[in-house]
Amino acid sequence: NSSFVACVKREIDNARGRGSFSTAANYSTAIRSLLKYLGRKDIKVKEISKEMLENYQKWLLRRNVSLNTISCYMRSLRSVYNRVTENCENVFDKTFTGSTPTVKRSLTINDIHRLLTLKLPKRSRMILTRDLFIFSFYCQGMPFIDLAFLKKSQIEDGCITYHRRKTGQIIHIKIEPCMEDIIRKYEDKDPVYVFPVLRSADKAAPYAQYQKQLCYYNISLKRLGRRAGLSRTLTSYVARHTWASIAFQSNVELQTISRAMGHTNPMTTLIYIKELDNNYLATANRKIITACNIIAEDIDDFTE
Repeated sequence: NSSFVACVKREIDNARGRGSFSTAANYSTAIRSLLKYLGRKDIKVKEISKEMLENYQKWLLRRNVSLNTISCYMRSLRSVYNRVTENCENVFDKTFTGSTPTVKRSLTINDIHRLLTLKLPKRSRMILTRDLFIFSFYCQGMPFIDLAFLKKSQIEDGCITYHRRKTGQIIHIKIEPCMEDIIRKYEDKDPVYVFPVLRSADKAAPYAQYQKQLCYYNISLKRLGRRAGLSRTLTSYVARHTWASIAFQSNVELQTISRAMGHTNPMTTLIYIKELDNNYLATANRKIITACNIIAEDIDDFTE
């Protein structure tokens, strides 16, 4: 008979406490949506039922909410529900918690070349945007949130080591010369972070900054893509999709790609993870960069 909203708020606080700010944001968005549907400020745990959730899903569909967004809401609510109840009945089994195919978001090797050789005005925000996008690609598709929070202390002995914020997986990346060039370009911009995206080292404040910067980053990426004449719209996740796509086309083994990107899929990662080591991943990443023939590129040469 406890308050479900109170349970969600507790899980939000727990997620923030362990640094999982995106998970906390997902919980917050999901419960706001559910309460909007109910037209109430609270709901008891015992009121969560199959019928109520089915009707909620129909309401979302009538409002043209995408299936992937519905899935995100339902998975967030289910995660909290399963933590706070011993109910053996799966009340979420009539709701959509899967994923639907999205428009292909990967670029080609030629597209990467076009970005690298694109002339940009000095002191343009798009220079930082391009550097972040290319660096993300070089770093095995590093997500923007991990890129934004990347600290100088995470670089040691020619290697970047970080935990993926989404999965908690540890990622090791050997720094190639092209990556070192970009890092050095911004080494005097901030004493804590590698790139001048966040301005605070406090644990909670940077996440609000990150959300704003992600919005600005995606807007700038779209402009950059149009300026480069790319057929696909650039977003923060395109670099990640592109690395995976080019890696697969370059005959890098699927389990290596999964490990390099920090996936937790049991069919691709858990079965093969013990057979891989960081040297193998470093070789695989060098293979991708070499395929693009850009290891020795100096992006500054293409700045007006």
